[in-house]
Amino acid sequence: MSSQRPFSILLVDDDQGAREIVCSMLELFFPQARIYNAGDGKQGLDSFRVYLPDIVITDINMPDMDGIQMLDQIYALKPEVRVIVITAHSDKHNLGRITSTCTGALLVPKPIDFECLFKAAKSCIASLPQG
Repeated sequence: MSSQRPFSILLVDDDQGAREIVCSMLELFFPQARIYNAGDGKQGLDSFRVYLPDIVITDINMPDMDGIQMLDQIYALKPEVRVIVITAHSDKHNLGRITSTCTGALLVPKPIDFECLFKAAKSCIASLPQG
């Protein structure tokens, strides 16, 4: 039996269908986790402030506040948060923004490869403090 403490994940993606599928898959793969979700960066930041999750999984391109702007504010609130960035936009501009804002973030390309997502999530979980 694992001694891993309970943990929480916040998923932020403006594509409702994708968000529902990823939340369902996360719930199945990580039944011990509390899963929260939000439909854009502003909602994601508000949810983060309420739940203070251990891991944030976010898309980049979203209306109102993009994922990088949201993460910039999240890191100011909880610098030790683990981050997984899901993006179909791997151009140099976004990669530069991601790496400068999200030091240590793991990248998962869209369309989502669930094996890659779960591997990234397991890596984040393994690095969480015990107890």
